[in-house]
Amino acid sequence: MSEEKIVIRALLRHYWKKGLSTRAAVEEICAVEGEGTVKKSAAAEWFKRFNDGDLSLDDKPRCGRPSVLNDNALVDALNEDKHASTRSLATSLGVCNKTVHNHLQHLHYTLKRPRQDPYDLTDAQAKKRVEICQQLLKNPTDDRFWRRIVTCDEKWVYFVNNNRLKRWVKHGEEPEPVIRQDRFGKKVMLSAWWNYQGVLHYEFIPDGHAVNAELYCEQLDRVYNILKVKYPALVNRNRVLMQFDNAPCHRARLTQQKIDELSGVEVLPHPPYSPDVAPSDYGLFRSMQHFLRGRKFTTLAEVEQACQEFFASKDQNWYFNQIRLLVERWQLVIDNGGLYFDE
Repeated sequence: MSEEKIVIRALLRHYWKKGLSTRAAVEEICAVEGEGTVKKSAAAEWFKRFNDGDLSLDDKPRCGRPSVLNDNALVDALNEDKHASTRSLATSLGVCNKTVHNHLQHLHYTLKRPRQDPYDLTDAQAKKRVEICQQLLKNPTDDRFWRRIVTCDEKWVYFVNNNRLKRWVKHGEEPEPVIRQDRFGKKVMLSAWWNYQGVLHYEFIPDGHAVNAELYCEQLDRVYNILKVKYPALVNRNRVLMQFDNAPCHRARLTQQKIDELSGVEVLPHPPYSPDVAPSDYGLFRSMQHFLRGRKFTTLAEVEQACQEFFASKDQNWYFNQIRLLVERWQLVIDNGGLYFDE
C-alpha cells in the first residue's frame, strides 16, 4: 500500500472523529492536497467503516483469485509475448486483471504503439548506412554546402484525403466513422525538385506512364536548364549536388550517364533503405500530407492548385531548415548503429 493512501485515509479518520460530513471532509482534503485527491464515494465508504467500529486503515481481505504475483514471472511472460493484454496475462499467471495492472505500473511498464520501420534491415544494410553517413559527415556542413544541394523524389497524391485524426465529441457520443485511405483510389504521381529556397520544378506523371530512367533523364534536363538560369555560378563552378534516394530510376545506368553529361553536377551519396534521411520523405512530403488532410479533389487542376498552395505556404527558412536537418539525421543513423531511430 502506498504511503499516500495511508495519509489520505488517516485524514478521513481525523475528520470523521471531528464530526465532519463526508462532503466537508472531501472538500477539506482536496483544498490542501489538490483537486481530485479523494472522491466522495471513497470517503463515504471509509466513513461507513469507521461508523461500524473498524478504525484500521488497511484494505479488507478480498475473495477470489490470489493477488500474489511474482514480478519475475510477469516480466518473463511479457518477454514471451510483448503484445499480450493484461487479461491474457492474468489468465496465464492465475491472478486477477487488476493485480497484473498494478504490478505493471509498479515495474514502470506502459503500453505503446511500436514505431513502424520502412524496412527490415539486415546487419550488412545497417552497416552500410553507417558507413555512408560517416562519409557524408566529412563534408564541411556549412551553409555553402547546404545551398549546393538539389533534392527530389516522387509521391502519390490522392484525390480523396480522409481526415482520420481524433475528434472532440460530447461525453457518451461516438465520432462519425471515417473511410480508411483507399490506396487503389484515384491518385496522381507528383515529382518534385527543390533546394534551400523552395521548389524549383514539379510535374505530374501522365496516367499510364511509369517513372522510369528515360522519364527521369528528361526531368534532369528540365531541372538542369532551370539551374543554369537561376544559379549560373553554382553550375559553372561544378557545385551542384543532386540528392535522391536509391529508387531504380534514380540509380539506373542511363541516369548515371545523364548525370555525367551534365557539367557542374555531381551526386550526393545516399544510404540504402533510408527514407529517414531523405528530405522529401521526412520534410516536404510529410508536411504536404498534413496540408492535404481532409481535402477532396475532382480534377487534376484542383490537385495542382492545392500543391501550389502548399509550396507557397512554406517560406525559404522552412526549406533551408529541412535541408540542414540532414546533418542531424546522418548522426542519428550513426548513433543507432545504422538502425532506424525514433523521431
